Amino acid sequence: MPQPVRLPRIALILDMDGVLADTEPLHVRAWDIALAGIDSRTVAHERGHLAGMSSADIARELLRIFRLPLSVEELVEKKRGIFRNLIESGLTPFAGLHDELSLWRQGALALATSSGRSETSLMLSGLGFEGWFDPVITSDDVSRAKPAPDCYSLAIQRLGRRAEDCVVIEDTVHGITAARSAGAGVAAVATSGVPKDIDGVLGVFDSTVDALRWLRR
Repeated sequence: MPQPVRLPRIALILDMDGVLADTEPLHVRAWDIALAGIDSRTVAHERGHLAGMSSADIARELLRIFRLPLSVEELVEKKRGIFRNLIESGLTPFAGLHDELSLWRQGALALATSSGRSETSLMLSGLGFEGWFDPVITSDDVSRAKPAPDCYSLAIQRLGRRAEDCVVIEDTVHGITAARSAGAGVAAVATSGVPKDIDGVLGVFDSTVDALRWLRR
């Protein structure tokens, strides 16, 4: 296994969904409800291929696949409304993450997500991470969402760091592609099914807490 990167030299950039909390089932459920009338297993299967992409890009693909008479904007707003209700019914961060991540607040700590600004703010507040990250980059801040590198390139720029001095924690293939294209190192977590043998990452860890502990050894 490669030697871990150490604090405080690196800047840490986290994805949100699947990295701070297990939100994937909520996203799948929200799309399932928004696409009422289509078999839920089919929705989950198609949505799985698109994990890590923005809601607009996912909606565009689902509309194409299922040939629905809706606009991208209509489907996104419908899904986001459902998702907000699901979040408000209860969402908790991964066990031990508050304590572990608090150790990184003395350094450079950023967030880059494919979720929109309103969803991101709601989730960070609900998870108890409001004000922990600076900058917070969302899909509203860039013209291209993951797997394009835009969100991570912008986070690196606003951190004022070199890309090679930044490490991203990601849980999807699309997100890993985006982070690597931006020039950052990547610690992958397997919460959303990232293959254990994926190339080009510092390591694949069972959880975000495991990745954080390894990085600061």
